[in-house]
Amino acid sequence: MISPAKILLLALLATAFVAYFGEKFTALTGEVISRRTQASGNGPRYAQSNWANGGDVYIPMSRDGHYWATLEVNGTPVRFVVDTGASHISLSYEDAAQAGLDPAALTYDRVFKTAGGVSRKAMVTLDSLSLESIEISHITASVSQRGQMNISLLGMNFLSKLSGFNVENNQMILKP
Repeated sequence: MISPAKILLLALLATAFVAYFGEKFTALTGEVISRRTQASGNGPRYAQSNWANGGDVYIPMSRDGHYWATLEVNGTPVRFVVDTGASHISLSYEDAAQAGLDPAALTYDRVFKTAGGVSRKAMVTLDSLSLESIEISHITASVSQRGQMNISLLGMNFLSKLSGFNVENNQMILKP
């Protein structure tokens, strides 16, 4: 049987845990948060689709330790993991199809050495890629063969188009 003192101690620890980490849990959902770059003192807020005045884009660290963001690829939402170790954008077969590409008709003639081994990919040019205030046209990406990769990677050819990016306070900050 648990003593009343232990129950009280557990309740106090749970209260302290929620008080300290409560706000941080909202940042662990993997949602992109944007805020204007101004000295107004306003904190981050969830992105607004009608706002494109060139502010920084904040991506909170997800529970899995990665930075996930949903970008529009040719006008279609695609979820990416930001991968600074990837040299370029890489779409899964399914995400490529969803974005209006025809992955069945592509030629998978490029060999890539990845963390998961060697894979064959097809090269494509995306008409548009956007995330909040960041919009890029005609950017190169690869498409993985069916069953080769189940996630899409946002690599350095995207990140190098920005004026900068950094990580602080468990957030990746993209600077247009």
